[in-house]
Amino acid sequence: MVSKSARAYAATEAFTGVNASDPGQLIVLVYQRVFDHLNMGKKALEDGDYGIESFTKAHDLIQQGLLACLDYETGGEVAQSLGAVYEWSLRELIAARSAKSAERIQEIIDVLTPLYEAWSALAPKEFTPTLNAPEQQSELLQQVVNY
Repeated sequence: MVSKSARAYAATEAFTGVNASDPGQLIVLVYQRVFDHLNMGKKALEDGDYGIESFTKAHDLIQQGLLACLDYETGGEVAQSLGAVYEWSLRELIAARSAKSAERIQEIIDVLTPLYEAWSALAPKEFTPTLNAPEQQSELLQQVVNY
């Protein structure tokens, strides 16, 4: 059994890591959590379960952590292309859940992986502490920590 203090420490460590991130690092963290939940849900499907919680969290992170953060005005064609991929991922996730298809979940992972790798390459490798995160980032911080 995990002690109460160990859980509190883990939560503090996660929040500190997220709070010290710049926007690129936050996107990498969101991708990592999306992959965590997709893989857990995929495993649940393979075991004959539904993976409802994992898929719901993956859906929320794609929708609120990736898609909603796109700046179509500044990002132009790149933002539009990313938006199309994220929207496809959301539709495919729903279809895969309905069909209970672990293979379709793997397809989502396969499509998102090169984007994750690109963001990982672009994001600074070291965390840069920030004392006052912008309000929009603060909401994303809470979501990543809670998921």
